Amino acid sequence: MISIRSYLQADRQTENALLQLVQVLLDGIERHSIEGAPEELANLKGTTRRVIEALEAHESPDELLARAALAMDTLKQHNERAVEYLRRPVAELQAKIKLLTAAITSVSSASSENIQRLEKIKSQMLSSVEVKDIRSLRKLLSDCLDGVLAEAERQRAQSDQAAEELHRSFPRANPNMTGGEASSLDPVTGFPTRAAAEEIIAQACQDEAPAFIVVMVINQLETVNRSFGRHVGDAILQRFGTFMRQQLPAVDQLFRWGGPTVVAVVRRKKALDVRTAVEPLLVQRLTVKTGTPDVQVPISARWTVLPLMASPRLLFHKMDSFAQCD
Repeated sequence: MISIRSYLQADRQTENALLQLVQVLLDGIERHSIEGAPEELANLKGTTRRVIEALEAHESPDELLARAALAMDTLKQHNERAVEYLRRPVAELQAKIKLLTAAITSVSSASSENIQRLEKIKSQMLSSVEVKDIRSLRKLLSDCLDGVLAEAERQRAQSDQAAEELHRSFPRANPNMTGGEASSLDPVTGFPTRAAAEEIIAQACQDEAPAFIVVMVINQLETVNRSFGRHVGDAILQRFGTFMRQQLPAVDQLFRWGGPTVVAVVRRKKALDVRTAVEPLLVQRLTVKTGTPDVQVPISARWTVLPLMASPRLLFHKMDSFAQCD
């Protein structure tokens, strides 16, 4: 470990030169940090600025060392989270292309050429790890979508349903997220994942917006996975998610919290209004077919409504507790 204590206790000329050097380095870190999540970047710059101010105030070596350690830890966390943040658009596009490919394949007489083009684009996209890697694929995707639309026009009866599902899925995944702010999507439901849900819920708690959290846990999903296979469990999640997305207004947001749990941020002023809106949806008789043998599996869910809280972490704990209880 390199110690700077001896330098801080050196003669005045050396000390001043070293402090100026440290200040320049800290200023460089503040100015040229990776542009990740805005709140993370603001936290890093704030911490770095406080260390610079401490240098200017001639704090004691022990105090400076403590602040430097805090700045290094903040820089480490920022870099780790920035990498994840910058990869989110890639993961989002990967999930969208996967869903689009599945939807187009389900059209019985869809052009095999369009399917092959989509499969090729999906393969290239799945191998991409940087945002810049996908820019060259956008024109290919645009041309392919033009072909899909032409095929859909020719086969209106079969394609309209798939196009409507895509229309409902992508624009409404999270209306408050666009571009670089978008979070990765769950590949099964097409909903934003827990990380995005926590951000939206925490912001709503801070803004004291009129909203409630609806936690919906699909019953016996693990049992279905063991009995019929995970593909049937995924089909249940997709069927349930599609139904809720179609029934709830666009202002309400749906998220895949994890496992069998789906969370909705419902924009209502009263809990009674939420229950009145949600309860009729969750008593609907939904089913999926297993395929081998062809058995209808019923879909049901237990649910609860939670108000926003001053502490988002406490709210997340309550949500997890409800999701995990039998």
